[in-house]
Amino acid sequence: MRAASSLLALAMLAGVARGEGNAADEAFKKGRELLKDNKFKEACEQFEKSQALDPQLGTQFNIAQCDEKIGKLASAMAIYRELAAKDANAARKAASSERVTSLAPQVPKLIVQIASAPAGLTVQLDGRAIAPNAPVELDFGDYTVVVHAGGFTDFTSKVHVADAGRSTTLVVALVPVAPVVGHDTGIETHEPAPAGPAPSHRKTYAVATIAAGGAVAVTGLVFGVMARSKWNDATAICPASACASQADLDRANALRDSANSRATLSTVLVIGGGVLAAAGVALWVTAPSEQHAVALTAHPSGDGAQVTLSGRF
Repeated sequence: MRAASSLLALAMLAGVARGEGNAADEAFKKGRELLKDNKFKEACEQFEKSQALDPQLGTQFNIAQCDEKIGKLASAMAIYRELAAKDANAARKAASSERVTSLAPQVPKLIVQIASAPAGLTVQLDGRAIAPNAPVELDFGDYTVVVHAGGFTDFTSKVHVADAGRSTTLVVALVPVAPVVGHDTGIETHEPAPAGPAPSHRKTYAVATIAAGGAVAVTGLVFGVMARSKWNDATAICPASACASQADLDRANALRDSANSRATLSTVLVIGGGVLAAAGVALWVTAPSEQHAVALTAHPSGDGAQVTLSGRF
């Protein structure tokens, strides 16, 4: 009796497995048809359904192809990297490696820049922890950045990612909370500064903002020096564009490209630092209400840079 019951249970499980396999195959076939018709979002949904029922590396490759088409470049890149590292299918492994190389320059990145990060600092991007001062690859879309550190006012900012190949820098100037004395106990506690006028607190915020602007500008000058050095190296290899060989020309061009990139970043940081410092001066002079934080978003471009200052004053 027990043997018969066990065989019946195994048969039922096998039937469920076959059913899931058939459903996975059907979803995969629908995904391929939708992919051919350029219905990429719908194709992704079918491939993800198939992958959930029957995980396969081939299905992952198709998901990555769909993700590329709908702006999920970082998600596609993560899948291609995984397949390039462990796929046993030689053709698919090679294709994944090629896509990693080709897609890398197109993936948008975000850097949450925090000078002199205090102890206990946490940075969250849509609820997941990320490292400050390090590039994070992102899909197209809107994100919320939250920065928390003990003794400082929490900082929150929205970030919109819409351009392939663009690196966005969000400069965060953390503002210390104002110490106050409790009315009943006489014990010193830390609470956010009141919204009303507070001249001493205002000056503290102004000094912090000016200092942050100076730090950003100095960093920009450093990149400017690096750009000049790269350009001089390129000129030394090919003076007056007269190169001894194709190899020298390639080296000189690579150095000039590197110099241009550093020069652009230098421009962004110097302008950004100046704007941030100017905000601090304005805060000092005009006596605004409570300022929680200042965010400077820098967008490098081919001919210069676009700098956006945001925050609450």
